[in-house]
Amino acid sequence: MLRYILKRVASTVVILFLIATVTFFMMRAIPGGPFTRDRALPPAVEAALNERFNLDAPLMEQYKDYMVNLVKLDLGPSFQKPGVHVNDIIAQGFPVSGKVGGIAAIAVIVLGVPLGIWAALKKNKFPDYMVSVISTLGITIPSFVIGTFMMYVFGERLGWIPAGGLSDWRSYIGPVIAIGGFSLAFVTRLTRSSMLEVTAQDYIRTARANGLSRGRIIFKHALKNALIPVVTYIGPMVASIMTGSFVVEKIFAIPGMGKYFVESITNRDYTVIMGTTIFYAVFYVIMVLFVDIAYAVIDPRIKLEQ
Repeated sequence: MLRYILKRVASTVVILFLIATVTFFMMRAIPGGPFTRDRALPPAVEAALNERFNLDAPLMEQYKDYMVNLVKLDLGPSFQKPGVHVNDIIAQGFPVSGKVGGIAAIAVIVLGVPLGIWAALKKNKFPDYMVSVISTLGITIPSFVIGTFMMYVFGERLGWIPAGGLSDWRSYIGPVIAIGGFSLAFVTRLTRSSMLEVTAQDYIRTARANGLSRGRIIFKHALKNALIPVVTYIGPMVASIMTGSFVVEKIFAIPGMGKYFVESITNRDYTVIMGTTIFYAVFYVIMVLFVDIAYAVIDPRIKLEQ
């Protein structure tokens, strides 16, 4: 296990180096710059800003300086927010997005897996049809539609949830449903299809022929194999919803990571774009590592070293 984790850490370093390198040069390849606006700045002001942030230096020198600072975990200052550091932006935005996304991820796992199992066990019966219809709606309806509906109906009209922000526990209901709606529907359908596939295998038929109880067959033999594709999806899902959604955060006035990422792209704030991209990549790789470890926990026959 330790050997495998060390190998993954080494590969993660290489992946992050490639991501940082590609993102850096792609940002520089886009025409214009962080101080190119609709109303042009005076040449002297723009030159002073470029000198202050070392943007007038040769490209390879800028790249070297950025990578050296990245090794020191210094993501640099924001070009568009004077006096604000990218590390501070992430430190302020991620706890907010992470809390909302974490609650949504827990809800997806706690509700999606049992619903999928229930639908599979009730195949071609009313519970199966009901779960299929609801999950189909969850997949097809965009998050901004769900968020807008929750805000208008339950916030503005009924007053059951706050109109915006994260003032109390009720204010998490709308964002959690909007962010987790698609993932909940997908996990439910994936669990159902995986359970149906596993329960049709020969070893399940053999277990039934040997007189094992239905509960023992489902929870000891079928579920562990059915959860493998579900866990595969859950890892990247957690990384995605915990790092923020610009649309949902905009609807519910949540000061999370999503708005910083989109604003940085609009403003060509190089350091914020790279910082948030690298942060997401690190979080994603960590979740994928947890998924691999979870494989071995769910099914001991899986050897991580292989």
